[in-house]
Amino acid sequence: MIYIITGPSGVGKNTIINELSNHLDFYFSVSHTTRPRRENEVNGKDYYFITEEEFENLIKNDQMIEYEQYGDFYYGTSKEELSNNSSIIILDLEVNGATKLLEENNNFKGIFIDIDDYELINRLKNRGHDADFIKKRMKLANLQREKKELYQYNVDNEDIKTSVRSEEHTSELQSPCNLVCR
Repeated sequence: MIYIITGPSGVGKNTIINELSNHLDFYFSVSHTTRPRRENEVNGKDYYFITEEEFENLIKNDQMIEYEQYGDFYYGTSKEELSNNSSIIILDLEVNGATKLLEENNNFKGIFIDIDDYELINRLKNRGHDADFIKKRMKLANLQREKKELYQYNVDNEDIKTSVRSEEHTSELQSPCNLVCR
């Protein structure tokens, strides 16, 4: 089963996915990007960091299942990432790419993660973003939230401890939704 986790930037998608890995055996699909690698990021774990030319070749050769240009950079998922034999594959995608994949694949499940505006603004400030950037991100977040109803599951990420419920019997886990979806 393929689960797509999405939501506005800063809502805690990566934190939830990291916590899920403590409770659930799954394959995490690593996306490709042309943006520069941040100091704490690992190529092949956080993203595949590639050049714009390499990314455009993947598109040209029909090797991407979805991609978006977000700001000045490409982000996308290769078809190869979905060929893993794991019974659960989790994708962390930008809302437009996630929505597109859900519309084209009825067997994929969508999980929309969100938080309230006050908390989102605080998280963006804590990441060192300025007021202009935060204003743009909040405008984008509100546009992305308009697509929330297209997802099978919606999670309000108030607190990681309540968003990802720990399970004593991990053998009973069949999907991420047993842990994060209410």
